[in-house]
Amino acid sequence: MKNTNEKPVNDKLLKDAQYRKGLSIAFFNASNCATELVKAEGEITKEKFVEWRDWLLTEHARYYAETIAKVGVAYNREATILKLNAVNSYEELREAWAKLSEDERRDEEIIKVKQKLKEKYFQEEHYEKI
Repeated sequence: MKNTNEKPVNDKLLKDAQYRKGLSIAFFNASNCATELVKAEGEITKEKFVEWRDWLLTEHARYYAETIAKVGVAYNREATILKLNAVNSYEELREAWAKLSEDERRDEEIIKVKQKLKEKYFQEEHYEKI
């Protein structure tokens, strides 16, 4: 029997937890690899260990940004931002926003652009009415 008192899992919280778990795994993998690389070089120092570990983590960050982060994204953030910036009024902004996919409407960068435009057009329309 399903517990009806359970709260729905917030997608952002779940994604953030998965991201942190992935970073933790990457850190320990980089540390283990750095340990083996330093041993293979023969000169075992903390500086060498940190150098290898940090290099591996940098490579992981690059790989994540270029490959993993793009998996499942069915829209082009830059194209969406251009569409929003092309509107000329608050009403056009509302129409453009309504046409976006749910994923686009949850994208933090797109939300920031929308908020700036919303404030801009709200102020302009407010001053026109005065």
